Amino acid sequence: MSTAPTVEPFCVSDTFVTGAGPLQFMGDNLRLTLFVLQRSTYDGGTENAVVSKLVGSRSDMLKIAADILKGCHAHAPKDKIKDAFVEFLEGPTGRH
Repeated sequence: MSTAPTVEPFCVSDTFVTGAGPLQFMGDNLRLTLFVLQRSTYDGGTENAVVSKLVGSRSDMLKIAADILKGCHAHAPKDKIKDAFVEFLEGPTGRH
């Protein structure tokens, strides 16, 4: 990632997500739409409520994805990386 310092000039709230929609390609950029599964106030069923849309260059988004994967594997022994990744994908039970 960038070697520039990271600053937060104003408070940025954490955003909880449970899934992502399909990538939307826009020339050299792409959009990743993130959502949270919630109960519908309309009919009581479930629905995906959009909570964030991330837009960036394909290159930057791939670097971010690679850093996420590296971070998930940082504490796993090399022979357990596959298991750690599957565990990460499944997520903790009862997480929300």
